[in-house]
Amino acid sequence: MNPEVLLVTTPAVNFRAFLGACLHVLGYSPARAADASPRDLSEAEKFLSCLAAIRDQQAPAALAPNLLAHVSFSIFLVADERDLLDILERCAGMPFVTAETTVRNVTAAVITGTLAQWRDAVAAGSVRNAEPPVRTGFNKVYALLCGAGLNVWGDYRTRVAPDHTLLLEYKPQR
Repeated sequence: MNPEVLLVTTPAVNFRAFLGACLHVLGYSPARAADASPRDLSEAEKFLSCLAAIRDQQAPAALAPNLLAHVSFSIFLVADERDLLDILERCAGMPFVTAETTVRNVTAAVITGTLAQWRDAVAAGSVRNAEPPVRTGFNKVYALLCGAGLNVWGDYRTRVAPDHTLLLEYKPQR
């Protein structure tokens, strides 16, 4: 069975209060770059861009790798119990809740992690030595997060494995 995944929680930011307080104490809105972006940013992208702008008013609207721990996401995942063990191992450090399902040998889990943790887990689970169903599960998490505008794998090269799953290989920009 290939794992099924669903994004169940995303950050909710009280921008009105946050930006009001920033304007009051900093004298400027850290949302300027995010608001000027030609793309419609997710709340997480906008919040991370604001955090970058607190440190540097000229920071572009982007996902700064050093700030990814400031936003968390929960994923509901259903997988064969053996595959789920491998998936949870690659999600080391993330809290999770599991339950048996009505289908024999299939377990459901909710796993919560910061964007930095998900970046690392997806990278660890999208390698050649991961079992294909494990790679498939992490590929689905990758697609969910990228679909939400959260592609934090810019330093990774993607390739397609013979089984048509996605492989991520770390290749930092020079």
